[in-house]
Amino acid sequence: MAQIEKIPVMYIHTSPMNPRKTFDEAKIEELAQNIEEQGLLQPITVRKISDEETHIDEETGEVVSVEPRYEIVCGERRFRAWNMLAKKSDKYNEIPCIVREMTDEQAFDAMITENLQRQDVDPVEEAIAFSLLLENGNAVEDIAVRFGKSIRFIQDRVKLKGLIPELIDMLRQELIPISGAMLLAKLDIDAQKEFYNENVNGESAASISDIKEYIDDLFCVIDKAQFFSEDNFSDSIPS
Repeated sequence: MAQIEKIPVMYIHTSPMNPRKTFDEAKIEELAQNIEEQGLLQPITVRKISDEETHIDEETGEVVSVEPRYEIVCGERRFRAWNMLAKKSDKYNEIPCIVREMTDEQAFDAMITENLQRQDVDPVEEAIAFSLLLENGNAVEDIAVRFGKSIRFIQDRVKLKGLIPELIDMLRQELIPISGAMLLAKLDIDAQKEFYNENVNGESAASISDIKEYIDDLFCVIDKAQFFSEDNFSDSIPS
């Protein structure tokens, strides 16, 4: 069983490697309230990235101490909630942690694994995480088995990386469906911006039918064109 240590929150830092970038503040506050009532049910996992050091300031001759630094590997959401409480009470100045020795690669892998196993995982962050795993040499078949997904699911999610930031925001606000977002991600930047601008600057929702209609119009799909309707075609035949 891993040993749990209490570490001052001021020594702990979030990791720039963490693929999760979005946090619901309302849910963080709710979690903070639960922690206040029930305690922290699961400690966060950290790794030490620097030891405490002392050195002499060359100008003043004073002994200066440098704090140890820990990086969060798993549990940033819990840490954010705990830190909320720490700002209100000294009772939360230290947080229970599991300290593990990890390389950058091991820590990054653990962060991705934790994020992909969440129930509320953001589809865009999911796309980024899968892409990073692929870039690090993981085969799509291995990723699919590891996370219980189909190969098609992995490949489709990765396509979302092609979205412009404005459409990513629409997807996160559920103004466009994931299936439609994957279609839009195949378009070039100008076409995506045109769709966004036509859609009241991303303020109105668009269905998969709306998106398909936009793409059909964009590429002038012949069998979708009004002039090619059966009635119009028959009317154009001379008698």
